[in-house]
Amino acid sequence: MIQLPQALLWDHNSHYHPWLLRQVPQRSARALDVGCGTGAFARQLAARVEHVDAVDVSAEMVEAAKGASNPPNIRWARADLLDPELALDPEGYDVVTAISSLHHMPLRPALTKLAELVRPGGTLAVVGHYRKETAVDFALDAVTLPANAAVGVCKAARGRAGKPHDDGMPVKDPVDTLVDIRAAAAELLPGAAVRRRLFWRVTLHWRKPKGS
Repeated sequence: MIQLPQALLWDHNSHYHPWLLRQVPQRSARALDVGCGTGAFARQLAARVEHVDAVDVSAEMVEAAKGASNPPNIRWARADLLDPELALDPEGYDVVTAISSLHHMPLRPALTKLAELVRPGGTLAVVGHYRKETAVDFALDAVTLPANAAVGVCKAARGRAGKPHDDGMPVKDPVDTLVDIRAAAAELLPGAAVRRRLFWRVTLHWRKPKGS
């Protein structure tokens, strides 16, 4: 990937926060944000949902999130999603979100656990990364790279460029391809919508059947 100058860098994850918020069911009581980082999206969830559990495997990220100005309906926790001792709401959540965290975990176990945490009738919404493999994956850079630079220039002109949440944030290259993610979703989350997105992202949306 061509690296933009520091002054033109911007937060690709926050670009998809509006999409994630649109997936939150009306009258949601409880939400779980997996891989919350410094908590930017969890705070937005807290304005829509009665209670938010926000977890991250990085103690540094959780401490940074706790140190910010936070609404009272967020509970922060340093936790590994796949830890069998993880204590979360036993009744599950109306919405479970994961932003740039799925690729830090083994794909199928993570999707299975995320699905288990969704209440019947609830929603799982993921913004993730995938490993480029196909000709289409690489050809998309012809659109993504200029768009990435253009957005960086626009944000810089408005004084909104930069990636303020990156310090200390764990980084890992994705190992699963888009084909891998679609296959796992088809197997484990029947009816899930998996879509390739600009800015090197994939989104996954799944509604758990009410009778589950």
